[in-house]
Amino acid sequence: MEKPKKVTMQEIADRVGVSKYAVSKALSGKAGISSATREKIFEVASQLGYLEQKLVKRAMAGKQQAEDEHKVVGILIPNIRSQNRESGYWGKVLEGVFKGLETCGLASVLITDDSPRNFNMIMRPEGFLGIIGIGLIDTAMLVELRNVGIPFVLVDHEDELVGSDSIFMNNYDILRKQVKYLIGKGHTHIQFVGDWRYARSFADRWSGFKSILEENDFSYSPNAALLRVKPTTDRENLDLILTSFSQLQEDGLPTAFVCANDKIASLCLRAMQQLGIRVPEDTSITGFDNDLDVALEFPELSTVNAEKEALGVKAVETIMWRLDNLHMPYEKLLLQSDLIVRGSVNAPRFSEAVAGQAQ
Repeated sequence: MEKPKKVTMQEIADRVGVSKYAVSKALSGKAGISSATREKIFEVASQLGYLEQKLVKRAMAGKQQAEDEHKVVGILIPNIRSQNRESGYWGKVLEGVFKGLETCGLASVLITDDSPRNFNMIMRPEGFLGIIGIGLIDTAMLVELRNVGIPFVLVDHEDELVGSDSIFMNNYDILRKQVKYLIGKGHTHIQFVGDWRYARSFADRWSGFKSILEENDFSYSPNAALLRVKPTTDRENLDLILTSFSQLQEDGLPTAFVCANDKIASLCLRAMQQLGIRVPEDTSITGFDNDLDVALEFPELSTVNAEKEALGVKAVETIMWRLDNLHMPYEKLLLQSDLIVRGSVNAPRFSEAVAGQAQ
């Protein structure tokens, strides 16, 4: 069987229409290349298998040394968007990673800065077996990891420019199940709350929401303002929710709100309290994640039990599998989850159901 042809920088340069020097600068993360050209170079390099070629070469040369002397897995969780150990969501994912690493007898180092420059100043790439990335991670950092040949797996995140193994909850299917439950309770006027562009998991939940309404021939006019709501507590975000809900009260309150996650649902519940909207008497509401922090404040919130610890454990299993299967295609793994129905959901009042059908 013939060996795969070695891809060169010159081939990449010819495909993109730039110099070999430009390709070298782009792939090494150096300045002086426009972002558009850098992205094109990286896209072509990925398509030709150049980056995977570098990864395999590095692994074959240094894997044994890493296994014998280092046995360190980096846990990359940038301290942004509440991605930290104190979070009721991300903290549980981390616990799962630590549990998986302990089972494998592997040491770890926690990295909270996704700047390639800082990473290279402090860390020795040859000291890593692999990296487990948790949450949103900057593309430049993922490019750097690929450039230095460190295998990595991403939890609750994926990057269109940098192929990798990734692990998510099955957001699409469980959101469909959640909306099916609401429809079964008699809800026909349902609004989605959350910026679906915020994260890939939000986008999948939004797609699941729309698909089940379409299958049931429900006419749906999304509230544009509610589709801009982010899981943050800044004043502008809270004002957006209050203004939107005030308008909906005047025009006809939906019988149910499906929120992109529990944090957004908690913001909505606070706004409803201020406006005198009763749950579930006036409207129902659901969240997603089964966030322990939110449950302390709103224990009656119906939600989806995202298996956070299982995400972390599966990430460790995946990075270990990848180390032994560097030539295999990347995988996207989806973990199943369950609905948790609590007191925030009830059948709609008849008058509201009729109003929803009319719209």
